[in-house]
Amino acid sequence: MESSSNHPTPEHILKVGSGFIACKALLTAVKFQLFTKLAAHPDQTALGLKKQLDLKCSDRHFYDFMDALTGLGFLQRTGLLENAWYANSPDAEVFLDKNRPSYIGGILEMMDARLYGFWDNLDVGLKSGKPQNEAVHGVNIFEEIYKDPFLLENFVNGMTGVQLGNFMAFAKQFDFSTINTLTDAGGSAGYLSLLVAQENPHMTCTSFDLPPVGPITKSTIKKFHLEDRVKSMDGNFFEDPIPSADMIVMGNILHDWNEEEK
Repeated sequence: MESSSNHPTPEHILKVGSGFIACKALLTAVKFQLFTKLAAHPDQTALGLKKQLDLKCSDRHFYDFMDALTGLGFLQRTGLLENAWYANSPDAEVFLDKNRPSYIGGILEMMDARLYGFWDNLDVGLKSGKPQNEAVHGVNIFEEIYKDPFLLENFVNGMTGVQLGNFMAFAKQFDFSTINTLTDAGGSAGYLSLLVAQENPHMTCTSFDLPPVGPITKSTIKKFHLEDRVKSMDGNFFEDPIPSADMIVMGNILHDWNEEEK
């Protein structure tokens, strides 16, 4: 029921206030690669999935977890308890199966590993005026992330997940007929360059990012079999010239810097 001035209701307040519960249920399922395992083995029982996930909780608690995901719309269930079978919802099947190119779970993995904890310190950040991420001790956030292989891969996958839909739309809908070369400055894993090249056979693209990202980008390019038209180039756009091209794009970049650096 919608709230109005004449009929106030606590529904929205409680929904937002308890939102972390639903959030953590989804993030945990993604962390377990639950949707990926269901997609790969849709014929197994719920307890078979529990065993595959190597979970030590009681069967009852596992069913509660799976039913919560069902109630949230991420799973579909048939049968009850030991006879229950679960399957991915259509959305989860497309976007949360790690083996699909449409997987967006990278951003959810990053939310679980990094952002969830940072937002838990929102009150501290507001009181102190200091960042609560890796820059809390006055260091450069990207230097901290890029020197830790786990953080770097988590961050790169997160950036890919949150932008993949935009990249696909851009590659399919923008008119590149008069454009032969493109440089993506801050290109991360190279997906924008790869999708543009895939949709436009006449184009060559360059994904430009800091040196630690290079091996990840090269691996992605190899996966797409586009080594002949997409390349990875190392550099720092604050210090090095951005590789020249007919079109230069920057995604999720400018918000990281102050006015002078922008």
